Amino acid sequence: MDDNIKKLFEIDKSDIPSSIPIFPLDNVLLLPFGKLPLNIFEERYIKMTLDSLKTHRMIGIIQPKNNNNELFQMGCIGKITSYIETPDYRLVLNLEGICRFVLHERNLNTHGYYQANINCDDYIEDLNNMEPSFDRKNLIQKYTNFFKMKRLDIDRDVLSETSNLQLLSTLAMLAPFNKIDKQAILESPNISSRIDTINSILDLNTFQVVSNQTPNQIN
Repeated sequence: MDDNIKKLFEIDKSDIPSSIPIFPLDNVLLLPFGKLPLNIFEERYIKMTLDSLKTHRMIGIIQPKNNNNELFQMGCIGKITSYIETPDYRLVLNLEGICRFVLHERNLNTHGYYQANINCDDYIEDLNNMEPSFDRKNLIQKYTNFFKMKRLDIDRDVLSETSNLQLLSTLAMLAPFNKIDKQAILESPNISSRIDTINSILDLNTFQVVSNQTPNQIN
């Protein structure tokens, strides 16, 4: 690929806006280099998406803390990499995780969605696409065991084609972790800490299931 063309698609620190629309999604995790498909059907969020497409193509994904309109303080910026308009007036789009952010202030705009002031200064390393080193086989096996306990399947053949960086994001985003665990993974300071957090969550879930079984069930 021509380097000049490649640069048109890359995001660096100067490209990250200080104000973005935010999309609160309960129990949804977006991580840097992760890919999140979204089905947009509410009028306010269709307007949000169209407004974003006119500018930087970025939307902040963040979890609600409770039912009282409170949000967690950290989310992740997603860049719209593709979208289609459906015959029944929905938008189906793909977001790619760019960089985590801290939420400072949000205001409801005239289109009915929140525009937020954010800061990403402490998380610019999220833009670094260097491959992390970890025990890939062991992590996949832990996820396989976890998915099996949840009566879900995991396609190990597909995972074999992903990079380490994509694997870390993809499995954490797909796994049926609870809201608090997902937020803990998101808020891990760096890649190394994220790996430790994921391993701890998987180990704890496995331990809890085994400890709740009777000896006959374990055998």
